[in-house]
Amino acid sequence: MKVYANTDVGCTRQLNEDDFCVLQNQNDDLLAIVCDGIGGAAAGEVASALAVSTFREEFLKVDSFYSDGDVNTWIQNTLDLANERIYQKSMSNKKERGMGTTCVGTLITHGKTYIFNVGDSRIYAYYEDGLIQMSEDHSVIAQLMKEGKITSEEAKTHAQRNTLTNALGVWHVFRVDTNKIESNYKSLLICSDGLHGYVDHDKIVSVIQNKKFSVQKKVDTLISMAIDAGGYDNCTVIVIENEEN
Repeated sequence: MKVYANTDVGCTRQLNEDDFCVLQNQNDDLLAIVCDGIGGAAAGEVASALAVSTFREEFLKVDSFYSDGDVNTWIQNTLDLANERIYQKSMSNKKERGMGTTCVGTLITHGKTYIFNVGDSRIYAYYEDGLIQMSEDHSVIAQLMKEGKITSEEAKTHAQRNTLTNALGVWHVFRVDTNKIESNYKSLLICSDGLHGYVDHDKIVSVIQNKKFSVQKKVDTLISMAIDAGGYDNCTVIVIENEEN
């Protein structure tokens, strides 16, 4: 696996509320996550950093993953812990009340690939037949599109386009989508909405499938595209290339 990750504050925000980590443990398991803090003045960057630090600590404690059940239980327990830490911190500080974060990522162990998602950051997989969004956005516009009430074009300018229906740390209860995916992908793309919210899908595909670009060049080009599109949000990108495919 070749992996590269980077983040940029963009052109209009003062703080970068995104956070990420890419880690390998002693068993060569790979964890990669992106968290996009929400709450603006209510310390979104604190929430995303708490989620990332929780995953980092828990991942480095793991002895080994022996089954699908082990992985799913670990992901759920770690998200529960992150959720509780963020929620309790927000309740103990008025300035941080209401903060939360998205959390999307992958855990690759023993040749198997697991993905998980809370919120509207995304994970894509690039297979032979193209770049496929593997996560489902937990947002108002995603729900409206699913119900056929608005088109994808209308979604781009909808008043609630940035409204989440799910996040870590905001409520005691949250929804997590966890899936095991086919491991014959060429690459994985994990990103905050600072990329997919402003750069057209076809442009993202053109970078991911470019065989002349190194993994670092792909990440840096995608972030540059987000900045060229206005840089209206923080942008974080992780690309994982599967050298076996």
